[in-house]
Amino acid sequence: MATKLTLAPVAPRDLGRIRGLPRARNHATKFPSRLQKSARVAKSGLRRWQEAQPAPAAPKNPEVRIKATKPTERQFAKLRAIARSTSTTEVLNQRMSQDSFLGTLYSALTTYEYMQLEAEYKSRKASNRSAATVEAEWAAIQKAAQGAFAAAGLKAVSPGQLSAFSKALRANPANRDAIIKIANTGVIGASARLRSGFTATATFVPTVAKLIDRLPDLTPIPDLCSRPFAEGSFTRHFGSSVSLSVRITYWCPTWTNPFRTCTKTVTVAGVSWNVGVSVGYRVSCCGATVWGQGTAQACATIVGVRLCASCTATITGVAGIARTPNGTNCNYGLGISVSLRCTLFGSTIFSASAPFGWTIAGPCPPAGLCR
Repeated sequence: MATKLTLAPVAPRDLGRIRGLPRARNHATKFPSRLQKSARVAKSGLRRWQEAQPAPAAPKNPEVRIKATKPTERQFAKLRAIARSTSTTEVLNQRMSQDSFLGTLYSALTTYEYMQLEAEYKSRKASNRSAATVEAEWAAIQKAAQGAFAAAGLKAVSPGQLSAFSKALRANPANRDAIIKIANTGVIGASARLRSGFTATATFVPTVAKLIDRLPDLTPIPDLCSRPFAEGSFTRHFGSSVSLSVRITYWCPTWTNPFRTCTKTVTVAGVSWNVGVSVGYRVSCCGATVWGQGTAQACATIVGVRLCASCTATITGVAGIARTPNGTNCNYGLGISVSLRCTLFGSTIFSASAPFGWTIAGPCPPAGLCR
């Protein structure tokens, strides 16, 4: 059995090998020349600075043309495992590429739609409705379902195969319930008619956020002002939960409108992530320069192609917030901006800014030193 993949920190020496990772740059600032009156003033200054930092613009992921997978109980089970997981890497653990993941999602949603109308067909047959009318309407629905699968590459699907797809979904109640749950998260954005030339597409929908931590890191540097600068590093950890969401266009019929398609955003799973950024610094009692980045990554080779899930953290800026008295010494407050990004198959699923505080405890600068 293959080892289960999890996001693992990438060693700093190996960061340069990761394609697309922004290079760590130096960011410099000076501490305020005036001594603030109290720690309360410094905290309010940090809070104002954090709130002023913008959330990132929503990334635009590419639209992917769907290649439907044959609906089977095994494929449905893979989708259920992903839906139940809290790991960003479960898609890779299920040995799925981007094409097979989106193709399975499309096939599962389309089969679920067919299964619902199949139940309505049986109900209508058992009623006092005109048998000829019911059969004609059902034939139109079957034709539309065939067209929906053909648009995603499964051509020449027979009515018997449609029934087999539905049976495979009903065979395992846990699979069925997981797919119903995914379908019920769908938020419709647009609808259209299934016509010749219809193209089934999907794209990952990123979550965009600003993460604010009110508790600053603290680093004592007793000889801060007795040498040109002090150097060092510390690690700042970030983590959160995010929805693995897909905007997908697929068949969404009603009995009276069998050729309807919908573009919906569905949530497949709620997943968690974490990543640490190694913050390098060079500080004096007059100012600071900081830099740093970090990556956690998991990769697998599927069908001869290397595919990865990863989360990165990169320092994008620094600001001198305050210098406050602390007995006979001073506390120096900095604000550090970090950009966070999580990707799956190269598409961004999470993008955030994370402005946090860093306090340095050390001696106050001699008069006239910092000009």
